[in-house]
Amino acid sequence: MKKKLLLLLICVLPLMISAQEKQRKVSGDITAQGVLGYNTTWRWYGGGDIKGALHLDKIDFHLDFEGLSSNVFSIGLTASPYFDVCENGQVFLDGTLHSRIFSRDKAYEFVYSGSAGYRMRHFSVQVGIFAKIIDAIGRDWHSVDNYIVEPFNVLWRVAASIKGFGNPWDVYFVGANYNEFEYERVWQPIFTVGGRASLNEKLSIVAEATLKPTGMFHLDATFYAAWLKAGVKYKF
Repeated sequence: MKKKLLLLLICVLPLMISAQEKQRKVSGDITAQGVLGYNTTWRWYGGGDIKGALHLDKIDFHLDFEGLSSNVFSIGLTASPYFDVCENGQVFLDGTLHSRIFSRDKAYEFVYSGSAGYRMRHFSVQVGIFAKIIDAIGRDWHSVDNYIVEPFNVLWRVAASIKGFGNPWDVYFVGANYNEFEYERVWQPIFTVGGRASLNEKLSIVAEATLKPTGMFHLDATFYAAWLKAGVKYKF
C-alpha cells in the first residue's frame, strides 16, 4: 500500500508542479484612454478607447474598442503567437480582424490582415498584407450598388524603445501605415510617440501623441490629422 501511495505521489507531483507553472504564464491587462483629436474632415473631436490583452504562454490576444464623437466606432481582434529565437530576439505573427463604422456617412470598413515581425528589446520591425472592404450600412446584398474591395495592401510597422518594450518606464517611437483602429495605404504613414510610467506593479499611466500627414508619400507640408491619448493601464 505504501509503495502504491509513493508511486502515485511520484506520478502526480510533477503534474501538479507543471500545472502551477502553466498557471503562472497566464496574465492580462486592460488600458482605458481618453482621446482628443483634430483632422481636416471632422475638425475637433473627442472620445475614448479600451484595449484588453490576454497573454497565454507564447500567444497574445488583443481586443480593442474605440468610440469617437465624430460618430466613428472601431473594434479589432488580434491573435499574436511568438517564438524566442535568441536571448534578445523574438519572431512573432499577427492575425487581425478589424471593423470601423462611420455612422455619419452610413458606411463601414472591414479589414483582415496577416503579418510577421522580429522584436528585440529596443527595436521591432513588422511587415504583412491586409485586405479591406468598404461598403454602405444596410446595403441589399442582391443590389447592384457599388462597394469598394481592396484585396491586397501592404502593411508595415517600425518601432523603437528607449528603455525597452517590457520596461515599466519607457518612451517609444512608431512609424507605420496602421494602428489598432485604422489601416492606410502603404505610402501613408502614421507617426506616434508614446510613453508609460509605472505607479506600482499593477497600475501605469500611458500617453500617446500621433500625427498623420497628408498627400501621397506626404510630400505635402500640411497634415491631415493629429490626436492625443492619455489614460491608465491595469495588469491582472
